[in-house]
Amino acid sequence: MKVLGIESSGMRGGIALLESGQIRGTRLFEKGMVHGREIAPSIQSLLAELQWTPEALDLIACDIGPGSYTGLRVGLAAAKGLALALARPLLGVSSLDALAEAARDRARTLVPAIDAKWEQIYGAVYVDGRRTTDYLAEKPDVFAARVPKDAYVIGDALDQYGGLFRDIDRGPRELWDPRPDMVAILGQRLYEAGTRHDAATLVPLYLRPTEAELKFGKKS
Repeated sequence: MKVLGIESSGMRGGIALLESGQIRGTRLFEKGMVHGREIAPSIQSLLAELQWTPEALDLIACDIGPGSYTGLRVGLAAAKGLALALARPLLGVSSLDALAEAARDRARTLVPAIDAKWEQIYGAVYVDGRRTTDYLAEKPDVFAARVPKDAYVIGDALDQYGGLFRDIDRGPRELWDPRPDMVAILGQRLYEAGTRHDAATLVPLYLRPTEAELKFGKKS
């Protein structure tokens, strides 16, 4: 199976190509939310490098968040366009799941924590590879209070709120950003487990109202 993974939830996104469970190549975007201009050229160049045609792809996997609202919309729009044009399945993968997958060999208890802005953290708790909480959007102190003492914390929330986790093991910066290769791997795993998403109706995992929704709500 050949899988395209698209990651656009954070400041630096990227794409990856997977074949028979092995990563064949990746392209990471420049930092600074430039996903919109880099997704299509990155896919084209990596496909050409591997001498694959778009029609060779069997599955599209896309990070659906939580994360940057703009980045998620851009990435998912590109993934939907490809999936519908090629008549290929599209599966959404959580950025929190992707973070946990990249660190699964580091500890039994993993806690990905993403800076959600507005003084909140997106996060979840994973034990032995299984998520044991909902996907959460909480005040930093509330979220920190639920983190087990034996946890291994990863994610860019450590930049802003690292002091809340000072007594807990923390992962290095290379594990703080969701990776497109993990999106591809998890997408294939979901597909093989029988999960199917509707490309036409798949939406980002926002976990809270968008800024526009909040503004509209205040006016109504």
